[in-house]
Amino acid sequence: MDVTAFVDAGLYDPEAADADVRLALLRFLTEEVGASIPEIVQAIEEDRLLSMAALRLIRPEGARSTLAQIAQRAGVSATFALRVWRAAGFPDPRPFERNFGEADVALLDLLRIGREFVGEEATLQLVRTLGTASAQIAEAEISMVRSNMEAPLLADQQFVEVARTYRDIVAQLFPRIVDAIDTLHRHHVQAISRRYIGTSPSTANVVALAVGFADLSGYTGISSKLDSVQLGIMLDRFEATTGDVVAAAGANVVKRIGDAVMFVTNAPGIACTLAIDLVDACAAARLPKLRVGVAFGDVVVRHGDFYGPTVNLAARLVAAADPGTVLADATLHGRLGRMRTAYTFVPGGRLTLSGFDGPVEAFQLLRN
Repeated sequence: MDVTAFVDAGLYDPEAADADVRLALLRFLTEEVGASIPEIVQAIEEDRLLSMAALRLIRPEGARSTLAQIAQRAGVSATFALRVWRAAGFPDPRPFERNFGEADVALLDLLRIGREFVGEEATLQLVRTLGTASAQIAEAEISMVRSNMEAPLLADQQFVEVARTYRDIVAQLFPRIVDAIDTLHRHHVQAISRRYIGTSPSTANVVALAVGFADLSGYTGISSKLDSVQLGIMLDRFEATTGDVVAAAGANVVKRIGDAVMFVTNAPGIACTLAIDLVDACAAARLPKLRVGVAFGDVVVRHGDFYGPTVNLAARLVAAADPGTVLADATLHGRLGRMRTAYTFVPGGRLTLSGFDGPVEAFQLLRN
């Protein structure tokens, strides 16, 4: 495309300090990507010029429909389609917004079938879980690429390489990520289903589990003294260390909240050993001292999360634990205290814990 067209559209100033790299980017978008000048203008207004080529692949060209139109094609009401969209974590689309394609029709059709099996509310709860998990994956993908690819290239004003790399990531890796999610999902279904062997199903899905919380002591004070790069390195090391130890033990990470991790297992002995291993592993990784609280009992499992007094007790115990220590509840002591194990229960006194009536007996776990 002739340079004059870029100048006339206000996209290019030959006298600007970055004129060369700006022109190279505009030519890449028009000649290699096939973008029109109006599309480039809109991308600039929406501050997505460098990701424009990638976004065109994420949302391929084709017939686009309104939410009401795809609902009709999927055989569901517009009201149900809107509930699905909200449950997935998206704002209400405008009535005449054509942002939906055949993949969205297939999604609504799947959920229509799911509704026939388990009802509308249970189906929408699953959509909320899927939406949250998908958003977390998308957030991780975008932040990883921005910090490890875009930031270094932008520092050298390699605008074309940023745009080209974003496009290539979407073209080459994006479809395979979907396959990877499918593979890992199947493995997780197999692994988690073993947790329920020998248990009777209930409408509340109550399961006897050991629940653990672990967090870094003094995190608030430490994080205030670190710059963003140092903080990110520390949190990456914490996540890698705790994730590897929990997985190696055969337990499951439920969620992470900054400097804390929650894990579950149906084996109380594994939970105790794991708690001590986590403290030792974080010390070996030169992280701030870890503290852990672990409890055993009935837990309500709903929509990928865990609820009930046992969960609350584990959370209160970790808050009461000293740095570098593990506190366990009386139930774990009662089940394991008389057995020969690699750890010892040491009386930790009766603690006053928020949300619990009366003192709660606790025990410190020490490795033999």
